[in-house]
Amino acid sequence: MMTADIEFTPETLDILKKERQTHPIPLVRRRLEALWLKSRGLPNNKIALLVGTYERTLRDYFQLYQQSGVEGLKNLYFCFG
Repeated sequence: MMTADIEFTPETLDILKKERQTHPIPLVRRRLEALWLKSRGLPNNKIALLVGTYERTLRDYFQLYQQSGVEGLKNLYFCFG
């Protein structure tokens, strides 16, 4: 999947800028931070290092954002079984 074509509206950037530090769920903050850094033009390897995750996980975050927007990044799914 290519992530170079991710687009960010001014409204999305405002949400990312604020909620990457204030969202109550750490996983969501990490996802939002990753997208914020992507919007600033950082390469995936640097983003992965800064947010403490793997590049493959970043690609999952970016795909989730492209499919569902910021709200998709905020949704958490848990499997119990």
